[in-house]
Amino acid sequence: MAAILQGLQFYPGDSFIHRLDPRAKLLISTTFLFITLIYVEVTVTTIIIVAEALLAAISGTMRRWIKTVYGSIPFIVAVFLMNYLVRMFIPGQPPTQVILYESFAAAYRLIALLASFSIFFLTTTPEEIGMTLTKLKIPYMYVFAFISAIRFTPILAEELQTIMDSQRSRGLELDKGNPLTRLKRYIPILVPLIVNVLRRSYELAEAMEVKCFGASKKRTYLKELKLRPRDLFVIILTLISISISIYFKFINPIKIP
Repeated sequence: MAAILQGLQFYPGDSFIHRLDPRAKLLISTTFLFITLIYVEVTVTTIIIVAEALLAAISGTMRRWIKTVYGSIPFIVAVFLMNYLVRMFIPGQPPTQVILYESFAAAYRLIALLASFSIFFLTTTPEEIGMTLTKLKIPYMYVFAFISAIRFTPILAEELQTIMDSQRSRGLELDKGNPLTRLKRYIPILVPLIVNVLRRSYELAEAMEVKCFGASKKRTYLKELKLRPRDLFVIILTLISISISIYFKFINPIKIP
């Protein structure tokens, strides 16, 4: 889980992807997500994953992107097993090899789904994300809550790992016993984590009050978003990709392996 959450942390850089307007990057990530949802074929999913990996390489965030994919392995295995085992006990299902393929396709798509917005978060600062959502006419109160979650979730994940390591060093065995016993052993971990969450929430609330958060409805920003020619080129290219995907899926379907 901590590896997946690393995909939500901004990684500074000066690559072409970093310099793109965040609205263009949001459109790219949304396109990846949309194409992955409408196509179930392994070939299309592979193209999406390769495209995501290429953008990660260009932006210099390949290592963090791989960690995001690696951290999703337990979820991928769970999706595969759930699809396979459930369908094996339902009468009237296709042959076993077909069930295996379709279960693999469903699990494989999860990689593209989880990694679709990883490049956006890795190459976009929280301030740029906030400005992008504000430009989309989303109320700033919701934008601020979302940005705060993005900032603090990876930090809390690191704190959780630190607490677990500390409790293990004190002799707490988290990997032994039945599920109920394991659940009880997580109480010494959850209690300090909840205390830390409450402490951070209180500090954040105090900081917001000191800075008169919400006193003015009209907000100003240090940097304004402007679409440059390269951003327009990327947006047009992305819209063409969406149009082609919709055409070959709904208007003139083609058989894809």
